[in-house]
Amino acid sequence: MKWIVKRSSELYVSSSGLSKASDQFGYGFPFLSYKDVFNNYYAPEKLNTLVNSTEKDRQKCSVKRGDVFLTRTSETTDELGMSCVALKDYENATFNGFTKRLRPLTEEIVPEYAAYFFRSSYFRAQCQSLASLITRASLNDGMIRRFKIRFPKEKKCQEKIGKILLTYDSLIENNTKRIRLLEKMAENLYKEWFVRFRFPGHENVKMVNGLPKGWKYVNFGKLSPIVTGKKDANFASPNGKYKFFTCSKADLMADSYSFDCFAIILAGNGDLNVKLYKGQFEAYQRTYVLTPYDISHIYISYYTIQSELDRLLVGAAGAVIKFLTKGMIEKIKIVVPDQSLLRKFNIMLDANFKIRQNLIAQNTLLARQRDLLLPRLMSGKLEV
Repeated sequence: MKWIVKRSSELYVSSSGLSKASDQFGYGFPFLSYKDVFNNYYAPEKLNTLVNSTEKDRQKCSVKRGDVFLTRTSETTDELGMSCVALKDYENATFNGFTKRLRPLTEEIVPEYAAYFFRSSYFRAQCQSLASLITRASLNDGMIRRFKIRFPKEKKCQEKIGKILLTYDSLIENNTKRIRLLEKMAENLYKEWFVRFRFPGHENVKMVNGLPKGWKYVNFGKLSPIVTGKKDANFASPNGKYKFFTCSKADLMADSYSFDCFAIILAGNGDLNVKLYKGQFEAYQRTYVLTPYDISHIYISYYTIQSELDRLLVGAAGAVIKFLTKGMIEKIKIVVPDQSLLRKFNIMLDANFKIRQNLIAQNTLLARQRDLLLPRLMSGKLEV
């Protein structure tokens, strides 16, 4: 198999994306976001973010099959130049201004191959090397033109490499869809029983002050200690063994752990997301780790906090709050039902959570296998 190395400038032309004020998002036309690029080898099948773009915007910042998108700015060089590739044309779509689009000048490179090449150690090393020459982690057109692109001359070989690696990602995506469905089922059960109060036997229970008789509201601070992690962002290790929860939705790893428990993980700023995790893990200094004194309260607390996040982030004056304080979390009101119903709820949620954990473990293993194959395929050490 013959391999070719060319400069990026021979194969692609780079351009910047669309920048809009925050009030221009949430309606309009499809938009490839920074997170879409950062978190995916290839652009999602459907772009869920919307932006109020003009016809001129959509012509200038279009998204077509074969386009490569690179994050052009980051807090660290490790996260610079993260890529995703469009495997189809996206009608009326535009892309984020903090990314660069590399549009193919030739048809020498198959998009399915490009999706993995731009995530390979061969390319990532170039990003970090060039970024080390500047004071801020950012990519410009001059740097992009200097990238070396390595690919098999025969398109059939590129297609085979892309197909092998895409098989892993297809399995991961199928598992991810199942995880989302299970999460939605659990959330719907919580809302049905503890928000709408349509739990088994509700017809025979008297309502007292807006709650079923025998139930009560308890401040979360009475149910759980409020603690945070102690590590900073630099503690992350790409090849670490343990989950490292930060204020980002992105999955990071660490070489050691400080926690070994079943916990609600709540970001104190940044993405302000909430997760449920069981096992050994590490946590960032602005990430809350919440384990109720009575573990039977963990599921009902988790789904209450999840549903309360939007309300928490809007202050009394209507201003959006960008961080969560310990006091805000302590005051979240958790509905505590009778023990018999709580036991039934926990049995159902335990089964649901166990299936999700197994699927997540499968995805972790599949991703590791793919990442082990990736450098061998890209270097030509593994024939196809």
